Amino acid sequence: MPDKVWSYKNFNMGAELDIAGEFIYDGINALNQIGNIEEYTGLFSFLYHTAVGIERLQKIIVVLYETVNIENHKDFEKELITHSHTKLNEWICKHNDPNLNARENAFLQLLTSFYNSARYDRFNLNSQFAKEKEDFKKFLTCQFADKIEYHPLDPSIILVTPCVKEMLGRVIGSLSKKYYNLVRSGCKEANTFTYELRTDSKAEKVFLSTYSKHSLQMQKVTENLAFKELLVYLRNTKEKHGLIHYIDSIAPLEFDPALINDYINEIAKGTIPQSLVDEIETLYAECDYGKEREEQIEIIGSSNVDFNYYPVHLCYQLMDEFVSGKKDYLCFMNDFSELYKMIDDEEYDILSDIPGLCDKIKKEQISHNEFKNRIKQIFNEFKKTTYYEH
Repeated sequence: MPDKVWSYKNFNMGAELDIAGEFIYDGINALNQIGNIEEYTGLFSFLYHTAVGIERLQKIIVVLYETVNIENHKDFEKELITHSHTKLNEWICKHNDPNLNARENAFLQLLTSFYNSARYDRFNLNSQFAKEKEDFKKFLTCQFADKIEYHPLDPSIILVTPCVKEMLGRVIGSLSKKYYNLVRSGCKEANTFTYELRTDSKAEKVFLSTYSKHSLQMQKVTENLAFKELLVYLRNTKEKHGLIHYIDSIAPLEFDPALINDYINEIAKGTIPQSLVDEIETLYAECDYGKEREEQIEIIGSSNVDFNYYPVHLCYQLMDEFVSGKKDYLCFMNDFSELYKMIDDEEYDILSDIPGLCDKIKKEQISHNEFKNRIKQIFNEFKKTTYYEH
């Protein structure tokens, strides 16, 4: 049975590492939605999420390296109640120097200033309207002077260009990586597994990224690319698959084509544009779409739906319609031929005789009655071996 202190350092800090990575990732995501430093809501979100993520990461390191026991834990926990990123880094350096460069230290100062003064500054009557903007502007002009571009209509407004985002992504990525390496070293000293990360988690993307110069911005660029490649695949693929067939079976809404590129741009940055939502609501009202279409659309992307089974379900319906006389044999053969391409015939080998029967009736080697009777036999056997048997 592990002791309480070990569990605290292992399990509690392991959960905190996941949370820290989540905040840092969301900070980069917020950064990617900013066009200039006057967008104070997005800027606040970027600084807030990044500040919380880095602070929690720093505190994990402190917990792992410090000697914590039942006698001193309350005093230690009081010391840990601080929002100064610079002081936390000094505390870390007493045990193991992360070797931060000047730019990374300057960024910690920015986060400390934001979290301790700018964060609630607007709630004070005599405060600046946007102290975080001034602090951020000062950081950019000091650290990226040769990379800065200004708004063409207002030279006082700094643009948050892809270049600026890349430079910030490198600073935050490098800082996160250096601290994560100290987490791993601290685990050796504390004999814990705190460094372990959930597969496919945001924390894994942050701490185990392998992009050049530790750039977390490249992570977003690559994700953006992946999303757009998926769009191209869905639009152009000739592959036979249950999900593709299902999507193709749904009549598309008549969106305004001129707005599609803007929608894709916003979605790729992590935002569903309200204009898209409004257009969909209007189209639903105009076409009198109700719950049935909503349910059709909602299951796309659902982890609870096995679209590999969808063509099997359609085969069931097709055979049912054929044996009951609702569909003639020519339509049955054509439709079955398309559906069967999407089915794993090893799993549903009971259907494997049907292509041969279709070939025989085309060559007039069997009669229509023989064909129908054989399909009926397969259909009845199929019902017994699937969920359709009730």
